[in-house]
Amino acid sequence: MATYKGIQGYTVQALSADPVPLIGGQLWYRTDAGKFKLGVIGAEAWASAPSTPTALMNGGCAGTATAALTFGGRDPSPVAVTFEFDGSAWTSGGAYPLSLNRPGGWGTQTAALGAGGSPPYTDTSNTYNGSSWTAGPTINAARSAFQSFGTQTAAVMAGGTTGTRVSTVEEFNGTSWTTGTSMPAVKADGGGGGSSTAGLSFLGTIAPGAGGRTTASYAYNGSSWTATNSCNTARSGCGGGGTAPTTTMTYGGEPPGYFAGTEQFNGTSWTEVADLATGRQGVFVPLSQATQEAQLCIMGDTGTALTTVEEWSGSPVTAKNVTVS
Repeated sequence: MATYKGIQGYTVQALSADPVPLIGGQLWYRTDAGKFKLGVIGAEAWASAPSTPTALMNGGCAGTATAALTFGGRDPSPVAVTFEFDGSAWTSGGAYPLSLNRPGGWGTQTAALGAGGSPPYTDTSNTYNGSSWTAGPTINAARSAFQSFGTQTAAVMAGGTTGTRVSTVEEFNGTSWTTGTSMPAVKADGGGGGSSTAGLSFLGTIAPGAGGRTTASYAYNGSSWTATNSCNTARSGCGGGGTAPTTTMTYGGEPPGYFAGTEQFNGTSWTEVADLATGRQGVFVPLSQATQEAQLCIMGDTGTALTTVEEWSGSPVTAKNVTVS
């Protein structure tokens, strides 16, 4: 006979109060009320947002859905442009020091960190103060297309490629880059979300070609990696981000075709939710401080680079009584 733990991978907790934070899809038993309760995500959808001034793919991001920063990218050659979004319009910011494809981004619109990228593979990092970029310390191994999560002063870059896919990890403490614990497998072109002590690396490629794309998702606690339940559809070139595992989501990528699907993580498993209006890969990543209630899918490509931006909005998770029989 199937059990809830066998299906979901965890047992139902008995609690005297609703958990904090509420997580969509989480089931618990309220001992004081004698009722099962479920975290229910409100209405969610992607909608059209203001387009960027230039069509690009494969750039870096930082910030939130209403205070976003993008830098680098290509169409078809790498560029050094920076764009800022205030929730209603995009404007040009201070140019990035290098023309880059597939850098990583962390932090906010006025306190951002960018690092790595190609071609050629670079070991540079730079910080942004809301108007200009300043050179920072170099990373230990030049790379691009890695998974990134964390903040400007507590950043993690995981895996990526140096010409060959790697599993190595580097961490930034605001002053210097140091070697962290390697991921369980080599992986590039995936997504990341969360913090330096509670992070996620998901999707991407473990080998060349469509057959090398993976559904794998790994959680990082600052010292070790643990496999979580996998994403539903293997893909690379996806967007994604979040301030914690329970606020992380991913969208877009390829294959199949130019993917429009969106998935959210609740701390245990990935759930498919509403699709993008325009499937795409090469999405700018990660929008590290955005959440499952407010996210942007920025540019990317469908064979040609896009200016198209879509905005995700979702209602907060609420606790609902569940009737069981």
